[in-house]
Amino acid sequence: MAKNHQQSVPASNSSFGVASFVTGFISIFLLSPIFVPISAVLGLVGLIRGQALWSVLGLICAVIGFVTSPILMGLVFMGAAVAQ
Repeated sequence: MAKNHQQSVPASNSSFGVASFVTGFISIFLLSPIFVPISAVLGLVGLIRGQALWSVLGLICAVIGFVTSPILMGLVFMGAAVAQ
């Protein structure tokens, strides 16, 4: 008798994209200096792994968190003022 050998196809794993979205969403409301870089790195890793939807949403939330963070904006403007 012939045995049926079926290969299991790995399920789509979007963990980096989802983690990027969650940390990006959290960065909008609290602790932006911590969560914005984490969300950006996870989003880029997710994009490299082909998890486009969640990763792009995470990057968008990270940008919104960056824009709404007075600490990060102050650091950027202070850096720009020193560079001149």
